[in-house]
Amino acid sequence: MARKWIAEHHLIKVLIEPQGAIVAITTRTYSHLFILSRRFIGWRKILTKDRIVARAGYCTPRVVSLIAEVYPNGL
Repeated sequence: MARKWIAEHHLIKVLIEPQGAIVAITTRTYSHLFILSRRFIGWRKILTKDRIVARAGYCTPRVVSLIAEVYPNGL
């Protein structure tokens, strides 16, 4: 069982798990994700209503893959 630490009830949300970490600054419209994983290090802007992190099961590599799938040309 993988250990995860999630804090998501504030403007700044944090996900730390064995495969990476995500720090998100959220507004009503957009989420700015700062991602650190083996596959990707960087920043992505997504629509908050898409709930990408939750849909990816709070798994950093799946978040990166799902963002690439949902936003193939960026936002």
